[in-house]
Amino acid sequence: MIQASSVASPDTNGKPLKGWHVLLIMLGFFGVIFAVNGVFLYHAITSFPGEDVKKSYVQGLNYNDTLAARAAQAELGWTAEAGLQNGDLIFRLQDAEGAPLSNLAVIGEIRRRATRDADRSVVFQANAAGEYVVPSAALEPGQWALRISVYDAAGETLLFNVDKTIIVS
Repeated sequence: MIQASSVASPDTNGKPLKGWHVLLIMLGFFGVIFAVNGVFLYHAITSFPGEDVKKSYVQGLNYNDTLAARAAQAELGWTAEAGLQNGDLIFRLQDAEGAPLSNLAVIGEIRRRATRDADRSVVFQANAAGEYVVPSAALEPGQWALRISVYDAAGETLLFNVDKTIIVS
């Protein structure tokens, strides 16, 4: 008959590995995991600004209105371009035949994609035929999102929306 006996195996110091040693090792292991997850969770919550679009649920409910507005804008056939020139933010707007569109109210929002710290609203001033400018729009290097809304001369009716990306070096 074979008899088995339980003997604690000695570790490298010659001391036996006991149950409370294993318990401390396991608690230490999971303690490190929870601590690292807690740090990641804290940084994820504090660095994410939240919804990119305000009231996105309500906008989703009114999505058919959004599609109709986009179709009406596409029928206009207007083209827009934006960029930096001599430190000024320039916006040019042309109709379907390429003629410049003037006497409109143009409002923009300059945003960073990753943070809201540098976001700001700007009002473009008419500079030349079909050209609107924000003087000295000093932007830090990097990628910027520019959302421009064009209203009628009275500033009451939204006529055109455009999103542009500007890269500042």
